[in-house]
Amino acid sequence: MKTKFTYLMAAFLCLILASCSTNEPPFTLSQNSFTDVPPEGKSLSLDIHTSGEWTATSLNKDWCSVTPSKGTGDATIQIEVMGNISNDRTGTVAIYCNGTQTNIDIVQKAVPAGQELTYRIPVIFHVLYKDKSDPLQYIDTRLIQQVLANVNQYYDGHTIAAGGDAGQDINLDFYLPETDEAGNQLDTPGVEYISWNEMPIDCESFMESSNSKILNLLWDMNKYINVMLYNFAEVDGGTILGISHLPLSVQGQNYLEGLTAVEYDRLENSNLNYPHCVSINSLYFNQYTPEGQYNSADANVTLAHELGHYLGLHHAFNEGDDPNADSDYCTDTKPYNRSIYQNTTMVEAYRAYMESKNMEDLLPGFLRVNSLDPDDVFTSYNLMDYEISYADRFTPNQRERMRHVLEYSPLIPGPKRTASTRSVAPQGVLDIPIIYKVCYKH
Repeated sequence: MKTKFTYLMAAFLCLILASCSTNEPPFTLSQNSFTDVPPEGKSLSLDIHTSGEWTATSLNKDWCSVTPSKGTGDATIQIEVMGNISNDRTGTVAIYCNGTQTNIDIVQKAVPAGQELTYRIPVIFHVLYKDKSDPLQYIDTRLIQQVLANVNQYYDGHTIAAGGDAGQDINLDFYLPETDEAGNQLDTPGVEYISWNEMPIDCESFMESSNSKILNLLWDMNKYINVMLYNFAEVDGGTILGISHLPLSVQGQNYLEGLTAVEYDRLENSNLNYPHCVSINSLYFNQYTPEGQYNSADANVTLAHELGHYLGLHHAFNEGDDPNADSDYCTDTKPYNRSIYQNTTMVEAYRAYMESKNMEDLLPGFLRVNSLDPDDVFTSYNLMDYEISYADRFTPNQRERMRHVLEYSPLIPGPKRTASTRSVAPQGVLDIPIIYKVCYKH
């Protein structure tokens, strides 16, 4: 009898276990691997079919991200794979459901030797406003879209003015992201509007601030370029159109001259005690240059210029104590003594133009005298110049600097040529000098 009872209990337990196992919701995936991800990166879609709860985690967060990371029921997750400029690689996305883990393999080739990756960098515009009814504070999204599209034309090497050397295609595309950092759809792609009590704002104080309210505005600098749009306060009677921090460069064999050297090849927002970004004066963001005229406050040029700083470019004219020094680390941009130019040629040409509105009177203002060769008088076409300039192109050396920053500098979006793909950022705030460039309106 005792033996019979034992058999009955065993059978009963088996039935219970079988019942439990069949109560687990079915779980299937649309595929278990992606084996042909292109070097330039790709957004992959993975369908999850279940009525239960699930989580999705990338085991290679430095180059592969997943959104959303959890949910209940059927869903489609997006796997964002960054471009690859180093070596062929394999990663894993782990899906947890019903108490089990299913691994999705991600296989990606590197850019072939001798070829170059096209960088696609998301730009998030943070529009700070006090008066929503003021179009110079609450900037229209369509205007932001148009200005960024025009900036891309400059970075593609398209020129406007006749003459001069050819423009340079940087192989770089700025775009407005459709989602926020958490993967939620943005009401206005690439733009967030933030009510701000103080307006106008001292832009230099803003760029040096350690105030958490300002620091918390910035999205992940390793994934986005942050552009702040707000009304600038007048500084010492002058008007600033734009201001940008210069990037950092890793010390050692890949250090780029003219930038602040840092020890780490990976940093995070939390390592800085200032808002590393670009700021643009929204009072002039609606400015453009009509055909056959000149406008020193053209917003398309201002944003292209400031993004150039953010990617490692200095001003094309002399900066520093020696007015004749070539201070931008680009041998193909001719230096000139800006102080002499401002007080003579520029003033005379601009005064004549303002009186006549005839471009012929402004033409002398486009000319510069090479401070290293006084017999060399040249026309200014460079985007990193200002004053009176056609400002519509970069040079090959400037292209080289920007590509170097894209490929090596920390806190710049996109793939890097660092030795390790699993570099870890240091803990805490680092003592890093705050260095920015300012662009004044004349």
